[in-house]
Amino acid sequence: MNQDLKNQVLGAFRLTDNQKMAVLEREKDVVVTAGAGSGKTSTLVARFVTLLADGYPLRSVVAITFTEKAAREMRSRVRQTLANLANQSTSKVDRQKWENLNAEMDSARIATIHSFCSEILREHPAEAGIDPKFNILDEGLAAALKQQIVEETMIKLVKLNKFLPLFQMLKIADLSRLLTFLLNKRLEVQESFEKKIDIDQVIQSSFEAMLFDKEIVNIIDNLRSMGTLELKKDAGDKLAEQIKLLLVVWGKAETAHAAGDIIGCSSYLYQARRESMGLRAGYKTSIAKEMLRELQKLYDEIIDPICGGKDSKEPPPSNETETNSIVFLQLIKPVFEMLYNDYKDNLNKNGYLDFDDLEKGASEIIKQPEIKKRWQNEIQALLVDEFQDTNERQRQIVEALSGKKGRLFVVGDLKQSIYRFRRADVTVFRNIRDKVKAQGGLVIDLDETFRAHKSVINGMGDLLKDIMGEKDIPSQPFYVSYQALISNRNDPRKGISKPFIEFVFGAGDKAKDSRPEAAAALATRLIELKREGQIKSWDDVTLLFRASTGFPFYENAFEEANIPFVTVSGRGFYDRPEIRDILNILRALTDLTDDLTMSGLLRSPAFGLTDAALYHLRWQNETALHFWDILNGDLSGLDDVNQKRAKRALSIIKKLLPSVDKIPIAELLKKIVDETDYRTILAIGDTNGNGGRLWRNLDKLILDAHQSGKVNVRDFLDYLVTLNDVGAREGEASAESLGSVRLMTIHKSKGLQFPIVVLADTNREPRGGGALAYLLPQFGLTCKLDPEPLMFRFAKKQDKIETEAETLRVLYVGLTRTQEKLIISGFTTPNSKALWNTNAWLTELCDSAQIDLNSLVNKSGEADFYQTTTGETIRAWVNIPKNRVISTDTSGLINHITNQDEMPIYGSLLIDEKETSPEDEVRELRSWRATGSVSEIPPTVIGNMVHKAIELWCFPDNPRLITLLETTAKNAGLAQLSQITFATNRAIELLTRFHAHPIKNEIEAASQRYHELPYSRMDGKNVENGYIDLLYRSPRGWEIIDFKTDSIQNTTQQSELISQYAKQARKYTSVVTGFLGEKVVTKLCFLDAHGKLDIIEINS
Repeated sequence: MNQDLKNQVLGAFRLTDNQKMAVLEREKDVVVTAGAGSGKTSTLVARFVTLLADGYPLRSVVAITFTEKAAREMRSRVRQTLANLANQSTSKVDRQKWENLNAEMDSARIATIHSFCSEILREHPAEAGIDPKFNILDEGLAAALKQQIVEETMIKLVKLNKFLPLFQMLKIADLSRLLTFLLNKRLEVQESFEKKIDIDQVIQSSFEAMLFDKEIVNIIDNLRSMGTLELKKDAGDKLAEQIKLLLVVWGKAETAHAAGDIIGCSSYLYQARRESMGLRAGYKTSIAKEMLRELQKLYDEIIDPICGGKDSKEPPPSNETETNSIVFLQLIKPVFEMLYNDYKDNLNKNGYLDFDDLEKGASEIIKQPEIKKRWQNEIQALLVDEFQDTNERQRQIVEALSGKKGRLFVVGDLKQSIYRFRRADVTVFRNIRDKVKAQGGLVIDLDETFRAHKSVINGMGDLLKDIMGEKDIPSQPFYVSYQALISNRNDPRKGISKPFIEFVFGAGDKAKDSRPEAAAALATRLIELKREGQIKSWDDVTLLFRASTGFPFYENAFEEANIPFVTVSGRGFYDRPEIRDILNILRALTDLTDDLTMSGLLRSPAFGLTDAALYHLRWQNETALHFWDILNGDLSGLDDVNQKRAKRALSIIKKLLPSVDKIPIAELLKKIVDETDYRTILAIGDTNGNGGRLWRNLDKLILDAHQSGKVNVRDFLDYLVTLNDVGAREGEASAESLGSVRLMTIHKSKGLQFPIVVLADTNREPRGGGALAYLLPQFGLTCKLDPEPLMFRFAKKQDKIETEAETLRVLYVGLTRTQEKLIISGFTTPNSKALWNTNAWLTELCDSAQIDLNSLVNKSGEADFYQTTTGETIRAWVNIPKNRVISTDTSGLINHITNQDEMPIYGSLLIDEKETSPEDEVRELRSWRATGSVSEIPPTVIGNMVHKAIELWCFPDNPRLITLLETTAKNAGLAQLSQITFATNRAIELLTRFHAHPIKNEIEAASQRYHELPYSRMDGKNVENGYIDLLYRSPRGWEIIDFKTDSIQNTTQQSELISQYAKQARKYTSVVTGFLGEKVVTKLCFLDAHGKLDIIEINS
């Protein structure tokens, strides 16, 4: 390397000594372990540019990234570096070199592993046996095709008698799930069948490792060493006899294992656990009893998952079960071959390769000597990012391409391997690191982080080292221990104050009710930090979740607290079902002969043809026909319902076709939505209150199309590929992330950093135990039957261990995103002994921080402080609202209800009163759809809109009001823009009137205020549930406000309404008075009485 060029490049980066060593090494292969925030990207870019400065041709330097987004970012960083070097060069020759390199960057090989595999295959189509003009099938379309193949295969299986036993062994839905599993892992399944695993040998060796576990053997030997008299003296006669029986049965298990009788061995172990490990007998001070207790614990942990015995309901393994398993696998193998071939045939017919094909094809042809030699000659340097997220097949490709020593440069971090569900194998990075080290290569640890300041790093490290441990486990290469990070900076940014780690708890009686409490507590604390100036802007804060199921609780809490937020989807905006369906219709319109997209169109909610109907259409003449040709032909073979749906699809497609590539995409999308009546379909199918959000997603899609300016459909679909990494579902408060709190999954946050990180919903337990099949290298394919066969039990146990190890790595990734302050958010609930506890991650974090929850709860909402082992302070606080009016403890109020089926949903306020409420007081969200006439909007819809705004205390001075009102209107069923606009304007008119009235300021200043307060009351033998609009404490005492949106034209009408509403208002008075034991004043607040606001007090 030219010395001057070398200095120029190194001067462009602030590299540590270890980074420089990694960047400049040329003679040895290099493996870099890059801790969180340690400057991994800078190291990669610096390596790339110094190679160019060394004279390496641009095309000879290959950089492989994990995602397309990462590839774009690295390419951009290299370009920027080259531009900066050109601008800063004083030599004309040097400047010209940098400028020329920058001009060539479009041809740089910076791409994902799949993109590079694609390049290799296109260079050798004949050797790979493929069409060089193949298209790559994206994951969404691949999933749709696989589902179609599975459904077609299920229909075939029903007609073939030899496969009928499969339907006896598994439920139909489970068999369908299994086929999907097999197709999703088709390469691994194929390898598993080809490998021909010796099941008996695997089970025998697995049993040996389990039965002769060192700790178990030690206890058995110690018990055996105790003589009869010694045992009786230590444990008592009864326990001594029990232990003697245990040792006899255990000996039989060992004998059976030695004879290769695994089922016999299992039965004896099962018997030992059921009959001889009880702890009721014996002296409390018995040494033998203590050993038996430890043996029982080890048995339940190590042996019970395989042999059973802990639970009497679980049967022990049997020969019949094992025989059934063998028969099942013999049947499922030809079914898999059928699936595999049909899927491949469909891909080949349409000129597609999926990601698996790219990997497999590249890995196979790169083994051919001439092709391997060609690529090794062409590639002089290979840089691989995020190597911890690769699999064994990808490793083989990388090593085959790298060739000579000194060319391979991989970067990764075992602690950040969190994509096992995408078949990433954490052991691959460990193996290549050890291999390079053994061959004399360079292995470098980058443990200096530039992300977080010293106090956060130390405190976080104290938590993680207790949870993850500090030593690896040689027998578990997938287990990764914590390695300490060293901070590059001592101080936090200005305005951030101690403590830098906080725990914020919600408290509740039951877990299901406590997640909203946890979210509300966090919202309260964030507002405090904002007032203190620690949060400069709301976009300082990011909430990270283990799974997206926790989003709604925090979204609701932020809405109520008026905290703006944006929720970043983990799987991408354009992968959502409602968006995917519309895009699939769009895609189908561009090529009516593409049966994959046409089948997706026909079976989507927009048209709703059944799978059986699609199968009949496609195969009615024993040969596969194009769906478009069939739609234009004879449909009489379909039943009436599917025939109508098929004709409707044909009619709508014909209406849309003339507009394709003729009008802007935004207009075409709007036509698709309108013609298919898709908004109504979403509203009808909405059972979870998500209708408004789904509608907003459609609006966002149309907005994206408008902003793209595209007319050509294919151009627009290509444009979406560049957006697919960033999917944000917007909160009611904000349409952009700027100035908004972000909510995202930990997986989505990988590679990012944020000033204040909240690890949210930390009580969430991971899903487990529901797998239908496992596919692990040592066990091959094994399926869940009833009872479970031994191989399935071993695989299930192994998978659990590996999943738990990855869960710790996910926790590490989540915590290490923070720069300035870390907040842990979760909830605590009392157990049966009235002791407060937690679960999941929060339990481990609390234990590590040594937080005393019982003491903390007893502080009644005051914060407590704890010290980590390095002396960092942790703040912990449980949000317990003071002077709470409505108690969750209703035991003293509902003892007169004897039938549990009559228990009210809300047990807060109960009185025995026989009056019934008028029907117009029940404010339900209607599922009707308006037809477009403004005059047809029911008054209850506008009432709902106004009540929702008052509940959230959101008025015309708040920019989020219009979004809130429009969403509420859509949720109520309004579909036409004219209706929504009219209803929104009317609601704003009423809210403006209330906002300007003195009563609004009085309510706002109240020390206690409760909106939409639930109550239950007895109506004879029935329980009536309802809501009180507003209860607040004014200077005069407790007052109830019942808001009314009726348009009053004259005094006679008002008098009638007062008489009508007074009856219900008096019920509210009676309910609250009975509960509080204080006088309560109830008022009706008419928001449109002769164009004014009028408040009427109702006499009790």
